[in-house]
Amino acid sequence: MAVQAVKAVLGAALSGAYIALVGRPGALEMVAMAGLVAPLILTLLAAVKAPLALLEQASLFLFAALIGYLAALTGGVHSPLLVWFALVPAEAALAGGRPAVLRAAGAAVVALIAVAALGALSLLPESRLALPAWPLYAASVLIAVVQAAFVAAASQDRQRASDAAAAEGAAMYRFLADNAMDLITRHSADGRIIYASPSALPLLGVAPESLAGLAPSALCHPDDLKAMQTAFMDAAYFGRPATAEVRLKKAGGAHVWAEIRCRPVPHADGTGSDIVAVTRDISERKAYERQLIEARDLSEEANRAKSRFLANMSHELRTPLNAIIGFSEVMMQEMFGRLGSPKYVEYSGLVHESGNHLLELINGILDMSKIEAGKFELSEEVFDLSAVAEASVRFVKLAAERSGVALKTAVSPQAATIFADKRAMKQILVNLLSNGVKFTPKGGDVTIYAGLDSKGIEIAVVDTGVGIPEKDLVRLGQPFEQVEGEHVRKKEGTGLGLSLVKALAAMHGGEAVIESTLGVGTTVRVRLPYAAVGEDGERMQPRDGKIVPFRAA
Repeated sequence: MAVQAVKAVLGAALSGAYIALVGRPGALEMVAMAGLVAPLILTLLAAVKAPLALLEQASLFLFAALIGYLAALTGGVHSPLLVWFALVPAEAALAGGRPAVLRAAGAAVVALIAVAALGALSLLPESRLALPAWPLYAASVLIAVVQAAFVAAASQDRQRASDAAAAEGAAMYRFLADNAMDLITRHSADGRIIYASPSALPLLGVAPESLAGLAPSALCHPDDLKAMQTAFMDAAYFGRPATAEVRLKKAGGAHVWAEIRCRPVPHADGTGSDIVAVTRDISERKAYERQLIEARDLSEEANRAKSRFLANMSHELRTPLNAIIGFSEVMMQEMFGRLGSPKYVEYSGLVHESGNHLLELINGILDMSKIEAGKFELSEEVFDLSAVAEASVRFVKLAAERSGVALKTAVSPQAATIFADKRAMKQILVNLLSNGVKFTPKGGDVTIYAGLDSKGIEIAVVDTGVGIPEKDLVRLGQPFEQVEGEHVRKKEGTGLGLSLVKALAAMHGGEAVIESTLGVGTTVRVRLPYAAVGEDGERMQPRDGKIVPFRAA
């Protein structure tokens, strides 16, 4: 803005001097005078925040054209104004780098050639300057010197501002590097350290100057060398950021876990790139990870020990329970003679019932431990689902009659024959029927439905019981989880029934879904996409839906 304002003032002064010496200007001379004061327009545009680069380029081309025009009016190649052409590339140095200077010099050369060509063709207008040549040349040089002085001053101001900004930026980055808790290093393309921040002292116990020239292999634990080399190769040769977790050697010989993040930084001249790495101490995180791994290992071992204990205990308990159940049944039926008091028969029945109940709980725990240990194997076959459903109903019939609950079955012909593990299906139905009987009040009913749809076989056990609160549906189906509350009365059991149902359904490649409404009842749907059997006795694939089986059926 200052340079353009000075140029406008000088142009106005020259215009006034010309009018005083020559008189009233003609049309061509009026155009020249307008060009001399035109920089004032550029000054105003700069004040309103017009694009600076565009204004500077416009100023250079306008300046070169104006000098050529003035030289054409004042004698062509003999004009005292030709010296002003030297100001065009000098002023271009303010506009930018080498390309701007070359463009300005080219514009000045083109304008000079145009003036020379017009003079050679005798197309130049006659000069109206009447003064001797030396005063005109002296005045022209004086004006050029004044303009050059302002250009030089502006150039120095810009250079000082640039140097100050660079120094401020360098000081800011140096401040950040010197006070960062992470170690910041600069590496050559081969990985050798060029610069290390002061954080090297607290992290590695060495002065940052002592790291200069070292390769990463000199600091890295031998077991982690490959990871570090891979990270630096990714940054240096593939030009992408990389990360490595390695152990770095400290001054005393110990090692510290560190995370190194490195990325390439291209040189300004495009001749290659260095690597900037940020190294952070992750010893606490690694210690925490080790604790988590140890805790996981302990938990897994405890879980395996629990499964082994349950399996062993269940096996040990089954033997005496079989004797208790068998002998109590003999006493109930008085197979070897009357017991005497009717109370003995009643107590024998209670022992028999309690033994069966305990055996049922042990079997559930044993099956769940087998499933968790991955040792439960399916034995799939084609069988009559209707017969299994009727057998399951007979199994819980006595408990249902005691509770006043009706049991029903409704198996469609398309689902009467299925391909699955027969024992597992019976266990699923018995568990669901037992739950339905437990939580259905007197006068209600529990029904088994089975049918074939586009997703395979669906078995649903529907009861008209008290229902389950919505907030409890999420955790139902997890081992040892039971629902308690004002709407659901506490019942005997381990809480393994639904979890076994879900696990067995998953092993068949299906799923179990629970739907319930308080005061209306509960429905448990078991979907078996690979269990359908066609009329020809061959297995049918589901027509839609995509359920990935847990085990190949």
